[in-house]
Parts: sequence; C-alpha cells; structure tokens
Amino acid sequence: MLIAVLLSLVAALVAAIIAYATGGRGLKAVGWGAGTFLGSMTLALSMLTILLS
Repeated sequence: MLIAVLLSLVAALVAAIIAYATGGRGLKAVGWGAGTFLGSMTLALSMLTILLS
C-alpha cells in the first residue's frame, strides 16, 4: 500500500512539473497533479486487489 502511494505521489509530482513547465499556472499544475494522483492510485489499488485476491 505504501509503495502504491509513493509511486502515485511521484507520478503526480512529475505531471505537475510538466504542466507548470509548459506554461500552465499554479492551479493548472495542481489540477494535473491531482488528476494524475487519483488515476494512478486507482490503478495501483485495483492491481493490488486483483493480485492479492
């Protein structure tokens, strides 16, 4: 579980940095980071559920 959270945080940070570097403002970068975190966390938890069941 901890690995899933950490991987999702790294993915969100990378997405936010890319969004900010391409000319987006702060709120756009936060939105991209939050969306990426939500998506990657959902995928990671789904995979963990499938693998552990």
